[in-house]
Amino acid sequence: MIPRLAKISALTHVCGVMGLMVSLSGCGGGMTPGSTAERLTAGGATFPDPIIQHWARDYDEQHRVQIDYIKSGSGKGIGDLTAGTVDFGCTDAPMTREERELAETHGGPVLHIPITMGSVAIIYHVSNVPNLRLSGPVLADIYLGKITRWNDPAIQSLNETVTLPNKEIIPVQRAESSGTTSIFSDYLTKVSPEFQEKIGASKKMDALKDVTGQKGNDGIAGFVENNAGAIGYVELAYAVSNTIPLAQLRNKAGVFVSPSARAASAAAQAALTEPKPGEPFTLHDLTYSLTNAGGAESYPIVGMSYAILYEKMPPEVGPIAIGFLKWAVTEGQAAAEPLHYAPLPEELQKKCLEKLDAILLK
Repeated sequence: MIPRLAKISALTHVCGVMGLMVSLSGCGGGMTPGSTAERLTAGGATFPDPIIQHWARDYDEQHRVQIDYIKSGSGKGIGDLTAGTVDFGCTDAPMTREERELAETHGGPVLHIPITMGSVAIIYHVSNVPNLRLSGPVLADIYLGKITRWNDPAIQSLNETVTLPNKEIIPVQRAESSGTTSIFSDYLTKVSPEFQEKIGASKKMDALKDVTGQKGNDGIAGFVENNAGAIGYVELAYAVSNTIPLAQLRNKAGVFVSPSARAASAAAQAALTEPKPGEPFTLHDLTYSLTNAGGAESYPIVGMSYAILYEKMPPEVGPIAIGFLKWAVTEGQAAAEPLHYAPLPEELQKKCLEKLDAILLK
């Protein structure tokens, strides 16, 4: 059903798979000639990729388990798990009913394990405007094509002390099936009835017109950085690493908030106590919509990334995957804030451990 645990020598590792291994720490990953290393294959969401790369290096150093994580988008992560080409996938959007049913025909019930949370930053390229303010309805109208110039009165009214240029807005979205898009569109459906009716929440906003598509969070970041007038959405770490200006968003409480790990934690604390809004969140345990949460300190576009894996796993790979994920949702959370993610609340960490302990080996 799901892949195998590979045993590879240090020499083979260096010569044959150096381009794929994300967990190298120096030559040979700290192994001595002739030794062996356990290896996991995973892939999917680009949203958590920076922290997963960090975890892979640390976990290899501590436990000598090498993790190949290929960022390809949440839709690909779900598809690869279903096809059995990865030991676990990652997605920022919980499986839909159809995706879950298809996966179950291949390998049985699927678990969603929260691994990290973070802000989806709105990045923009407008000269001499370092502190742009936006609201959810205005952002929705930009993507709906109703607001097309940066000096539109709706934007200008939120930025009264700034002179905005009479320049075309170039909105950009993810070209592939994306969990970041799912988080972004989930937010816009909550603040814009028109967006809800015409586009809806999904991993791919095919119904949008005249919106440029770019692959991956890094693709959107690069496009916005290099195209004057552009606006897009990326996981916060991608914006920070590229030093692209970030917009402040007016939250549910009416406060303008910048994306940050702390603002994401505030949103999560508020959202985790609220009822689930419906599918796909109600289809799975431990899946949550964190967008447009209450509270004065909450950033309004926050999402959660999940590792997805089957409830039954082969004995040669299951314990290795379980061990890594247990480490990631506990000790690994110490890396969250330095990398601009929000750590999982302790109560949620405990629930993740309980789910992982229930995995059966067959």
